[in-house]
Amino acid sequence: MKPAEFDPLAYIENAFLDAKTPESAPTDEKKPAKEGSGPRFRKTRMSAPRPRRTAQPAARSAIDPDLQEVLALLPRNLEFLTTFFDDSVTANYYGGDFAESRHELVRRLLDPELTLEETSRLLGTCPATVRRYTNRGWLAHHRTPGGQRRFRLSDVVRFVEQHGRFPDSQG
Repeated sequence: MKPAEFDPLAYIENAFLDAKTPESAPTDEKKPAKEGSGPRFRKTRMSAPRPRRTAQPAARSAIDPDLQEVLALLPRNLEFLTTFFDDSVTANYYGGDFAESRHELVRRLLDPELTLEETSRLLGTCPATVRRYTNRGWLAHHRTPGGQRRFRLSDVVRFVEQHGRFPDSQG
């Protein structure tokens, strides 16, 4: 008996199918395909990330009390820092132009670029899950010249708002 010819593209395609197509089924088990029914691909709807609970009982707020005070003052002070001061005095002490404007500096500080590890830690998932979210277009990212994924904090927050599940509150 002659072995079936191996088709690597069909093999890869079948890895993403819910059910075997008649072409990929063994010869003796072929059944006629329903008319108008093509291959059924796996779900593309997102199964939301599930936050992991910590083993230790969490305090009411995970944010440091000193940072809570800074967060409360941040909107008013940011507006002041970005509109009142300029770089004219500081430029006297550094040669050449600055690499970024004041607004770009504030944006970089408030919306930092995160690595894959940092993003997976924030989402409470493994790095492979974060990669899957980006491959499916659910989580925005960009690539470095070296091909590494990078994420903006605002994109991670937007992702959680759209797709995340907040854990049941424990009272």
